[in-house]
Amino acid sequence: MSARNSHRGAGLRRVHAGFTLIELMIAMTIACTLVAGTLALYGQVRETYRVNDRVARLQEQGRFAMSVIEPDVELAGYYGFTNVADAVLLVHGTSPETTVATAAELRQFAVRAGGPPPPPVAALPTGAHACGVNFAVDLSVPVQGSNGAFAMGRAATCAPYRSRAQAGADTLTIRRVETLASSAEGARIQMYASRLTSLTRELMFADGAAPGTLDADHRIHNMVVRTYYVARDSVGRSDFPALRVKSLTRSGASAVFDDDEVMPGIEDLQVQFGIDTRDEIRGGRVTRYVNPDFVDLPRVQVVAVRIWLRVRADEPEVGFGDATTYRYADVVYTPSGSDRNFRRVVMSRTVTLRNARST
Repeated sequence: MSARNSHRGAGLRRVHAGFTLIELMIAMTIACTLVAGTLALYGQVRETYRVNDRVARLQEQGRFAMSVIEPDVELAGYYGFTNVADAVLLVHGTSPETTVATAAELRQFAVRAGGPPPPPVAALPTGAHACGVNFAVDLSVPVQGSNGAFAMGRAATCAPYRSRAQAGADTLTIRRVETLASSAEGARIQMYASRLTSLTRELMFADGAAPGTLDADHRIHNMVVRTYYVARDSVGRSDFPALRVKSLTRSGASAVFDDDEVMPGIEDLQVQFGIDTRDEIRGGRVTRYVNPDFVDLPRVQVVAVRIWLRVRADEPEVGFGDATTYRYADVVYTPSGSDRNFRRVVMSRTVTLRNARST
């Protein structure tokens, strides 16, 4: 073989020799580093997505619950063609109707705390007093609450869901009538609203007999009484709190308070009332926020309601510990024990009463 051909064969052998062992090890190390970095980044992105998704779901739960409560609060004190509770009379029979009780006699308790409870107003279905004497018809108090305990009225017999209310949570009660007109129904508390005479009187009745004619200026509206509270159990799951609502309705031949779940995962409800404490002519301006147990609340005008909801995740998270101290309303809450493994958010809303008196 010639020298020229010998050099050509050696060159071909060098071209086809491939990577050396060291080169392969370096390449594998780089590849493994890239794969490990990619997997770590994927894990971080995935975990970030999961956290954001959980927080988004908590916020969505809170927004939904707020969207249920807010319209009720806005319309509190709406009694047809008037927002003047003193103009309401409870009547029985058709024109000429018989006056059973005045607005003052429809009160559920004395103006100041500590007064003796009044007797149940006659001509009302028995179920109307289930959550406290005259609780359903105290129109002079369009919004009402209890501070840190489940309490809907004095000597109330209606219990929370499964008789287990969430400790420390407030209640919020609103009173109004439906915005849409209805027809007369027996055993349902209703308002006969008169546009032309709204400055002098509105007629409440529960015997199914409209006190007068029905036309463009005279309509019937169903009474709405709802109390929002937090139960320790949700439907189908014990020890998982839920926001619930007791609603005045009709069942058969009697008025009753139904109890329905609004949203599971709500572990606290707190409210404060914005009141107008000025002695001069009131213009519906908040001068102070007070808790629901404020002693002079029945004597002042409530013009706004602050609402706080603390929402808890469905399941605990491994490796997550919530050490946040939540401060809102009159609550200072720091999770402890197994509660620290649940993610939570606090949402708040201030709602102005559209029917607050401005005189």
